[in-house]
Amino acid sequence: MTQTATATRTDRYDELLDAAAECFRTRGFSATSIDTVARHLGATKGRVYHYFPSKMDLFDAVRDRAMDIVFEAIEPGRAASGTAAQRMAEMARGHARAMFHHHPYMQVLMDGLQMHRYSTTTDFQRETLARHLQRRDAYEKLFHDVIEQGLADGSFTTGESLALTIQTFFSALNGPVFWYRARPDDSPAKLDRLAEDVVRFALRGLGVTQMPTPAPRSKETA
Repeated sequence: MTQTATATRTDRYDELLDAAAECFRTRGFSATSIDTVARHLGATKGRVYHYFPSKMDLFDAVRDRAMDIVFEAIEPGRAASGTAAQRMAEMARGHARAMFHHHPYMQVLMDGLQMHRYSTTTDFQRETLARHLQRRDAYEKLFHDVIEQGLADGSFTTGESLALTIQTFFSALNGPVFWYRARPDDSPAKLDRLAEDVVRFALRGLGVTQMPTPAPRSKETA
């Protein structure tokens, strides 16, 4: 396969995931079908089935892509040198920006947890949920490690329960999934400003009242 053909295939796959994420976001899992996604994409059902044998497979692929997005978004901060506060601000900024810039994917990420948590699932669904929870736990641990570093060096302060602090911190960062609605004038710059406000608010929960200076980047992420 030529490089051009490979790129075209990747573009088509990405377009399909984008369409599916938007359909799942606006209609929910139950009301979205393969037909729904195909119509939104302006394609045939065959194009969807070419990649995914079922709606559940498509939903899981969107959810996995959402996890890829947030892991990639926080990597510069995770890999940076600098203080815990600097690294946390950069990681939180990446996470918050993902909430705004990739809102449909983030909505599917949250809805997937709620759907499986409160409804009857098949063995297959339980297996995919377990895999997703594993990735979510690994993701949260990256933040947990930086918070512990900050507690050790005095950068952060928390209440009596570290677990409660972390969950409340994530609630603030994840908030845009629940209250943000896209508007025609939502430029990338505006979304970044909104993300900055979310980060500033979340960091206050760790006792950080002034936004840290940017963290020095590692050679790998510079």
